[in-house]
Amino acid sequence: MLRIMVTCGGGFSSSALVTHLNNDAKEKGFADEVEFVYKPFDFGGIGGLVNEVDIVMLCPHLAHNAKDLAAKYPDKPFYVIPTRLYGLMSAEDFYEDAQDAIAGWKETGMNPFHFEGEQTAIRVMRTVSHRKAMAKK
Repeated sequence: MLRIMVTCGGGFSSSALVTHLNNDAKEKGFADEVEFVYKPFDFGGIGGLVNEVDIVMLCPHLAHNAKDLAAKYPDKPFYVIPTRLYGLMSAEDFYEDAQDAIAGWKETGMNPFHFEGEQTAIRVMRTVSHRKAMAKK
């Protein structure tokens, strides 16, 4: 099972998003393959949970923390969720982006990881997983 941490500042938006993503995965029949968890960044940090997940997906407003976190936890991939996708993507799209970000991180060592042409989360225009967006081209 892939465990994905979603973190935001206070945990308000990430907790709602994680509830939605877990419910969506359950409804679509792949909850046995993925689990989404959240941890508020501002209240004690993510340290206690970071070693229990496969990837940390940061809410867009934490992009400025991504490099420091990746340096602090070099054995864990970090990925900044593109702004347009936060709250809009399905569990399947989050799951695909997590899988592909982990694979990209393992291949390149880039941390925080970003897909080609997506260095700045606020400029990403896709509304589906990177995998689906590339398949449409």
